[in-house]
Amino acid sequence: MPRPSSKPRSSSPAKALAKAPAKDQVKTKTPTKKKPPARVAQAAKPSVGANAKAVQAVPTLKEVAAPRAASRHATRRPRARAEDDMEGPETGDRQFVTALARGLDVLAAFRRGEGRLGNQELAERTGLPKPTISRITHTLTQLGYLNYNQRLSQYELGGATLSLGYAALSNLDVRRIARPFMQELANATNLTVALALRDKLMMLNIETCEGQALVGLRLSPGSRMPIATTAMGRAYLAVVSEAERTTILNDLRGQFGDEWPSMRRSIERSIKDIEEQGFCVSIGGQKDINGAAAAIPIPDGRGFYALSIGGPAYLASPDYVATEVGPMVAEAARKVIALLGGDMPARPARK
Repeated sequence: MPRPSSKPRSSSPAKALAKAPAKDQVKTKTPTKKKPPARVAQAAKPSVGANAKAVQAVPTLKEVAAPRAASRHATRRPRARAEDDMEGPETGDRQFVTALARGLDVLAAFRRGEGRLGNQELAERTGLPKPTISRITHTLTQLGYLNYNQRLSQYELGGATLSLGYAALSNLDVRRIARPFMQELANATNLTVALALRDKLMMLNIETCEGQALVGLRLSPGSRMPIATTAMGRAYLAVVSEAERTTILNDLRGQFGDEWPSMRRSIERSIKDIEEQGFCVSIGGQKDINGAAAAIPIPDGRGFYALSIGGPAYLASPDYVATEVGPMVAEAARKVIALLGGDMPARPARK
């Protein structure tokens, strides 16, 4: 009799394979134990070494502040270099203080008879950004060079500026010496006599004398006249150095545009008149005003001034100005120069 098999009866091979899990699909889960946070676990251990490690793990104040400081520096606008405030914008002059020049430009924006100015008006006149103007006007107000009107939000020149102006005028010997001759000339002609110096492309009157005429040319100290179209401006151009004159003429070229060629010829004629007869004339160049002027060079190269006389055309005809008034103003200029200790140059000053 055959012996029964000890192996259990199995199902078909296909079914056996289907029931058996693939070797790749068998996953063994390894039990993991969650670790507490480093600070908590180390704090729970009483050992001295563990406490030392826990202290080292705590970030220091310097480490916490470093990323914040780096972020601030990354977003902060870079400050202008010191050279930017010291160096001239066009010439590269390292002795030129740009910040100071901007402050003086703000003061120069105030003109006679125009009253107070706000930051917007000052920005338009100087060409500087309004935030820069705000800082400059604040500083000048703190120093007393400007006064601030809170109700109008506008500024006017302060006492410190006036003190500078009066100090400058009182120290001008040429003004003190010239005034008697100026008043004598004004009384003799019933015209207005002015003493001026250059302020950029304008002539700044520092002293004026008027005749007895009820109606005439009204000028006062502090008023300005164009250097290109007035006799006083052309008299000044006749005696300055060639280098200074070239600089001024180059600036005037851009101002007059297409009219510059004829204006240049007129200026050159006036310079020639100064060389030959000691005075030049301007006929109708400034609102129907006729006038004549002579130059006053200060000895030792300390500067140049212009002495002018003029009035409306009905009081100062072209012929009267050319034949009588012109020689009179030239003679007055010679007297002032003599008292200053100088000589009237026959030719323009050279560099």
